[in-house]
Amino acid sequence: MIERYTRDILKTIWTDAHKFATYLMVEKANVYALHQRGLIDANTFESLNLVSFSLDRIEFHEAQLHHDVLAFAEACRETLGEDKRWFHFGLTSSDVIDTAHSLLLKEANSMISRDIDDLLLVLKEKAMMYQHTPIMARTHGMYAEPTIYGLRYALWYDDLKRLTATFIQARSLVEVCKASGSIGTYPILPPDHESVMATKLELSTSALHSQVIQRDRYATYISSLVNLAGLIEKMMLDIRLLSRSDVGEVAEAFGTQQKGSSAMPHKKNPISGENLTGLARMMRGYLNPMFENQALWHERDISHSSVERIILQDATTLLDYMLSRATKTLNNLVVYPERMQEHVSESYDTGASQWILHQAILQGIDRDEAYQSLQTASFKAIEQRQSLWTTLQSTTLATQLNLDTIQASWKPFTHIQAIYDRVFNEKN
Repeated sequence: MIERYTRDILKTIWTDAHKFATYLMVEKANVYALHQRGLIDANTFESLNLVSFSLDRIEFHEAQLHHDVLAFAEACRETLGEDKRWFHFGLTSSDVIDTAHSLLLKEANSMISRDIDDLLLVLKEKAMMYQHTPIMARTHGMYAEPTIYGLRYALWYDDLKRLTATFIQARSLVEVCKASGSIGTYPILPPDHESVMATKLELSTSALHSQVIQRDRYATYISSLVNLAGLIEKMMLDIRLLSRSDVGEVAEAFGTQQKGSSAMPHKKNPISGENLTGLARMMRGYLNPMFENQALWHERDISHSSVERIILQDATTLLDYMLSRATKTLNNLVVYPERMQEHVSESYDTGASQWILHQAILQGIDRDEAYQSLQTASFKAIEQRQSLWTTLQSTTLATQLNLDTIQASWKPFTHIQAIYDRVFNEKN
């Protein structure tokens, strides 16, 4: 991932130095299991734990071997004495790579989980802050009925809680130890050896592998990240639409030295929302290659490897950046409640039409007849810029219904608290 969209902590996780250090963790877990099973004595165990490597030596060996795991193993063996024969004992390359990926993803997932918690906190705070702020809801981009601005944040909070549950399940699929050997039949190291390694590395195990961990796990995992990115896009699109000059109900924070346009000094563009919308498109681009990686030749081929070298790093790094930037954007968002109220007023009470329609039905009036009267009166209210309650006075509904009573009973926010209670009940 390019520097522009990389935060320091994810950058550190995916460096070559940290990757090979993680390979070494796997190798040491293998040595630990060998010792636990009595295959090597305490002195050999201690000697093997002194192993180290240098990136220069790995690079030197890879130039000759064209195999990064073997190059890593050779660089490590150079630092060992006669006990080096036990290093990488019983393992195949995928045992090291896949288990190391599990550890690297576990680190990235821990950071993503913290990012999610930060975003959840901001969404909840904003939902509570704007629990009593009216705004005009829009369907198809058109005025619908009055709602509460805080419900937007409550909805996104509920979305994120649901997607987080999916992410937690998906991350469990990829945080797996694999030490089943060259074709998954444990030809050298038995299954209980893998279990010892898994416990040491704080990973789970799988009932069965081929030479590799099965790639539907990675496809499911990346899908969970893409869904999280999709929620960020959903939030940012809403903000962008509310930020339009002709709407002006919210605005991204704008620094004193910030510039909105190279040509037009008056511009204040929603650049964070636009940036995150574009990055969500990039995230979706990772889906197809990861799903295609599921089908490998027999016990394994290498066609998945190049894809994963790019996507596992890029997708986790990019989502971390997106979550962090979305949290900052929402936390600093400028909100204009008075502008929201203006738009509620500009709807001229037409948002009450559904309520009036159903009150008419309850009074025994034909639905189509009532609908037609309300449609005509609503169009007239918008055209003449007067309240729907006023334009209804000239319709047959005025003689059939007690409009004053119906108007007094129209309370569009009656169930807002009940919705909040459902969303923010932590048992849900």
